[in-house]
Amino acid sequence: MRLTVLGGTASAIGWGVLFVALVVSPILGSAASVFALALMLCLMPVLVQPGALGKLLDAPAQLVFAGVVAVLATSYAITAREPTDVLFFANFLAMPLSAAVYLIALERQGRATTLLILRLCLLGTAVGLGFALYDIFGRNLDRAMGFIGNPNLMPRIALPLGFAALAGVFVDTGWRRWLYCLAPVAAIATTFLCGSRGAFVAIPAMVLPSVIFLWQNKATRAFVTVGALLTAAGAVAGALYLGPSVFERFAGIVQVVSDVLQSGRAGSDGSTQERLVMYSTGIEAFQLSPWIGWGWANLGNIAAELNPAVFASQAGTAFMYHNDAVNFAVAAGVVGLACLAALLVAPVLGAVAAPRDRYFATRLYICLILSVGYAIFGLTDSTLGYDAPTTLYAFLTAMVLGAFREPKAEAPAV
Repeated sequence: MRLTVLGGTASAIGWGVLFVALVVSPILGSAASVFALALMLCLMPVLVQPGALGKLLDAPAQLVFAGVVAVLATSYAITAREPTDVLFFANFLAMPLSAAVYLIALERQGRATTLLILRLCLLGTAVGLGFALYDIFGRNLDRAMGFIGNPNLMPRIALPLGFAALAGVFVDTGWRRWLYCLAPVAAIATTFLCGSRGAFVAIPAMVLPSVIFLWQNKATRAFVTVGALLTAAGAVAGALYLGPSVFERFAGIVQVVSDVLQSGRAGSDGSTQERLVMYSTGIEAFQLSPWIGWGWANLGNIAAELNPAVFASQAGTAFMYHNDAVNFAVAAGVVGLACLAALLVAPVLGAVAAPRDRYFATRLYICLILSVGYAIFGLTDSTLGYDAPTTLYAFLTAMVLGAFREPKAEAPAV
């Protein structure tokens, strides 16, 4: 990425954003998000360059991102108990900043930038798996978590990167296309090493569109078989080297879901039962203020007030309900739920509205992966509104919609 308004310095900053957001985010988590946001703030002059507004008005995803943040900030101001409560809109700061990412990517559209982004996604997935293996075998952790992160956050970064990188089979040529098959396999392996059941549930939802898009073209159908074989081989290797224990956390998912549907309780599964208590408390809070909620700053306060026996210690903390719909419902009521729906639809909306060029299917595939994947992630843990996954979601969407385009001088595909 390069900005003429800031010269070579901007180019270096742009490279920094790419590296931090796509390569080291699986292992640095929130720290990577902070660095990426700080770097993008330095590139905000792109928003005042001639023609910038017109380009953004033709970018529905970026308009939705910015509009949602404006609505949430207004909602937080109305429900604020303290003057600083409105500042919690900063949880979504990546959304408006993605407008600058989009404009820069738009100036670098074409095959070269497209391949660069996909290869960085592939590299980021490999870095994530490498550090996950180090966590298990080098640091002797029970669950991989990255250098700065946790076992539930790491796969929520690795999986979008891995399945996005798979799009390289549509763009690259020759033997290099086969490398991209490794990306989703590596992301799935990272998820197993992290032991994150919530992220694991999203894997089938991300595999399905991948198979559908690959199967549409005879030239890419072989990658479906190769991907399945690599995944099976990885599972066998995991069982041999790590033992059956690597799968134990995942084996009971169906039973837990069955218990919850039948009795409303999770049986002996403590972590799921804790989430159910959070959900019920959040739903009660939503029912007490259904239209505009309580503000993001008061998620912990209202939980402590409604259920002091469990959540008294969460008053005044950065508490979240481990479910995006509940978080948004408590924070901003029906308005918040509408904002969440808009954020999840925005990437696909942007892809559908983009030109029908050679990259249309690639853009649509990645945007669909992001929308579907994040919708499932949000069912079991806080995702949108959590800085690291939110930054990846907003910035990768902007990169794909801006750079994955066919310049007028670029010859059509054969």
